[in-house]
Amino acid sequence: MGTVLDALAWKFLEKLGQLIEDEVIMTLSVKWGIESLKKNLEFFNAVREDAEALAMEDPGIDSWWKNMRNVMFDVDDVVDLFMVHSQKFLLPPRPVCCNQPLFSSFAKFSFDHRIAKRIDNINEKFEEIKMNKEMFGFERTNRQQVQITIVDRSQTSPVDELEVVGEDIRRAVDDMVKMIVSNYNDNRSTVFGIQGMGGIGKTTLAQKIYNEQRIREKFQVHIWLCISQNYTETSLLKQAIRMAGGICDQLETKTELLPLLVDTIRGKSVFLVLDDVWKSDVWIDLLRSPSERGLNSRILVTSRNLDVLVEMHATYTHRVNKMNDYDGLELLMKMSLGPYEQRREFSGVGYQIVKKCDGLPLAIKVVAGVLSSKKTKAEWESIRDSKWSIHGLPKELGGPLYLSYSNLPPELKQCFLWCALLPSNFGIHRDAVAYWWVAEGFVTKMHGYSIHEAAEEYYHELIRMNLLQPKPEFVDKWMSTMHDLLRSLGQFLTMDHSLFMNMENSKALLNLRHLVISNDVKEIPAIEELKCLRSLLIFNNKNFKTINKDIFRELKHIRVLVLSGTSIQVIPESVGNLLLLRLLDLSYTKIKKLPESIGNLTSLEYLSLHCSRHLDSLPASLMRLSNISFLELEQTGIDHVPKGIAKFQKLYNLKGVFESASGFRLDELQCLPNIQRLRIVKLEKATPGGAFVLRNSLRLRELWFRCTMGANTHDITHYQMNEIERIQQVYEMLSPSSSLIYLFFEGFPGVRFPDWLCSEPEYKMPNLGHMYLNECISCSELPPAGQMPELLILQIRCADAVVNIGSELLGKGVSSATHITIFPKLKLLHIIDMSNLESWSLNTGNLRGRSEQLVLMPCLKRLFLNGCPKLRALPEDLHRIANLRRIHIEGAHTLHEIDNLPSVLWLKVKNNRCLRRISNLCILQDLFAQDCPALDQAENLISLKRLHMVDCQNAKQFRMCLLEDQQLAVDLVQMAGISFQMKLSIIRQW
Repeated sequence: MGTVLDALAWKFLEKLGQLIEDEVIMTLSVKWGIESLKKNLEFFNAVREDAEALAMEDPGIDSWWKNMRNVMFDVDDVVDLFMVHSQKFLLPPRPVCCNQPLFSSFAKFSFDHRIAKRIDNINEKFEEIKMNKEMFGFERTNRQQVQITIVDRSQTSPVDELEVVGEDIRRAVDDMVKMIVSNYNDNRSTVFGIQGMGGIGKTTLAQKIYNEQRIREKFQVHIWLCISQNYTETSLLKQAIRMAGGICDQLETKTELLPLLVDTIRGKSVFLVLDDVWKSDVWIDLLRSPSERGLNSRILVTSRNLDVLVEMHATYTHRVNKMNDYDGLELLMKMSLGPYEQRREFSGVGYQIVKKCDGLPLAIKVVAGVLSSKKTKAEWESIRDSKWSIHGLPKELGGPLYLSYSNLPPELKQCFLWCALLPSNFGIHRDAVAYWWVAEGFVTKMHGYSIHEAAEEYYHELIRMNLLQPKPEFVDKWMSTMHDLLRSLGQFLTMDHSLFMNMENSKALLNLRHLVISNDVKEIPAIEELKCLRSLLIFNNKNFKTINKDIFRELKHIRVLVLSGTSIQVIPESVGNLLLLRLLDLSYTKIKKLPESIGNLTSLEYLSLHCSRHLDSLPASLMRLSNISFLELEQTGIDHVPKGIAKFQKLYNLKGVFESASGFRLDELQCLPNIQRLRIVKLEKATPGGAFVLRNSLRLRELWFRCTMGANTHDITHYQMNEIERIQQVYEMLSPSSSLIYLFFEGFPGVRFPDWLCSEPEYKMPNLGHMYLNECISCSELPPAGQMPELLILQIRCADAVVNIGSELLGKGVSSATHITIFPKLKLLHIIDMSNLESWSLNTGNLRGRSEQLVLMPCLKRLFLNGCPKLRALPEDLHRIANLRRIHIEGAHTLHEIDNLPSVLWLKVKNNRCLRRISNLCILQDLFAQDCPALDQAENLISLKRLHMVDCQNAKQFRMCLLEDQQLAVDLVQMAGISFQMKLSIIRQW
């Protein structure tokens, strides 16, 4: 599939060709050198496809391969430096003194001389490398392009549905859940264990248990902690506090965090998962004491090491066995073939492939990722017969894992290896990692995609290949992680030029190109000695407090610099020397200002200052950075955004921008042709204008609006009527283009939504798929979202002025020749914290006079209703929604009855004080009731399979109604004296 160096060689050829084509001013010696360099690179396109694998098996070839790679990195450095300096010398000189032109010419000649010398050295190294003719296969002429698999991501199944196959795991889940919830009232901590080798499915089993409704209902607090080998106590405690519902943003020490965790869970039942535990001290020395302060706690631990579970005194340990071949084949087929593809012809070769995976689910999944793009039996046989491993790889990293890597295109190999350098269990954000890859030069432009869109497709391709695992709580796969075994493979393949530094592995090679420093490293090494470094990433390391003022004079080749979550307060002026720097992430730091020299970073494309709350201003020089495509200013102390954002013609992602007196104005947004993601905050400060500033932003996909509304309902900011009218005028001028897919209102004090959202939104936003209307506190009428043809998800939260939801939300629907469809594609509907909502109607009477057939929400599968204490009843027409499968109703204290929902399979009711009756849900299979004190009546729930009731005082009466229901159904069938199949049919119809 090509080596990593294939991608580098083609990228450098493209750069060199551009240099020659653009006729960049250069001395004759530089021109000759560049032309020789180009010829050498063309020669190197013929490097054997298996060169990387051979290097791991033969020390001689390994030395040749390392030299080759180092020379390639040197080419990139010298070409980029030349391009940056050439552009610098082409800029019009600033008038300083009469001798400046002469000085500039001398400086240009001096620089060209140095560049020519470096190019000559590189060409000499190339000549040496070319001596090994065995490593070249001159029959290679075509470069493999990245093939992006187009997938309708809205149609894909949740991760757990695909990954869980076979009776073994289902039985294990059921058995362990029963043990965990039994003896629930024992006021003590109990540990349960899951043990097995890496990749065998321990985490999948734990996730199924964690998400089991019996667990969710039984325990008040649910905490999931991923325990890496190099965890820090403070980060674990913070994560535990957040998942338990606490806030700990300002606390940094174990001494401060432990008491807060105790207070957060005190008197509550706790279910705690510790995933991937390597040492028992995380429980014994850190988490056991606070867990014992809960009312009762159950701890589920996954580990490869049985001794760890013994030391933690696990009451019961489930050992995960290898998957049998038949379940393995089912998993392979599910994850490699579409639901409608013919599987029979692939089953024979598929079974043989599964046998080579040795019963490891992870191995089967990554091989399925390779097979998912193979559509013929011959292609499957080719994968079966290919080289699955190489000599020199550790046993656990060979076989299927190496096969999945070796079958990646060169560009995706680079992206995979980059992700493997990130910390264990690191949440890989789609937007961030896409920019990292672009900054490193890994991404190739594709027809019909911008460079950043192509990077996002790379990300989704790695997910499709099962090399990244999407977090299930994110519907659009916005965040993912990498399995530790795959991470170990990537780190093994890059160990001679890249390093993830932690307490056990802290020695850095001088020719290191990529360095990631773990948060457990207490003493940061002398980074300035690593002169070849291309990327430096430090995440959440509070020991990193100061930066040597001259450090950046030495690190001239840095492209990516991430100092997120560190304790630095000052960025030295020497940062201006990083002429190749493309990405700078200073989020969650304590910096107070940026140096003026940041304006010298002419290559900078990405700057994140997110949550740097001590930063109160931006330097004027920032406006000189014409290559910026990502700028994030959210949740900083900045009170003024300088004027000049309009100069950033390449802006793709702008977050946290706002109007200020003599600074940025909203009309500057008209000048940003490439903007795709935009977040505007503090809109209460904006001044309305005449133009629709976003109407021509034809690439805009995601749009956030935010007014300052206060932290909670007791602290809501109140605006005067003249302010509200001005804010509404501002929102009117922010009418988006038709390309919009995501729309977020996060705090809106207006009394009516903008006209562009209320009047024919189907024409103005025909592609809108996700709409979130949050804290629109004064709007009494909702927009006609039912008219939006592509809307998939709708959330309405904290619309305090809404008393009734009716036909205004449904609108006039979407018309076709024979139908009128209301909400034609809506899948998820969330109505949350509507404190004054009293009635909700789905009545379509206003449309029934027309000849077309009316269809109501044909795709709606889930309804989430939470925090509507005055809602008296569910809509009468809710039964017309044919595909509604899951309903969650919580905090509806005036609701008395849930009735006539013939399509619902799953129902959860929680904390509904007046709910008395659930009836006529004839195919309902799962019912979960918690804290519903009046619930005592059930009727026609004849298909119910699972019932869980917690803190429901009348549970006994409710169960008696169910028994009477079932007995009546049986009597009717026996009286009829008909076949068993017909009995079932009658029961279901009845």
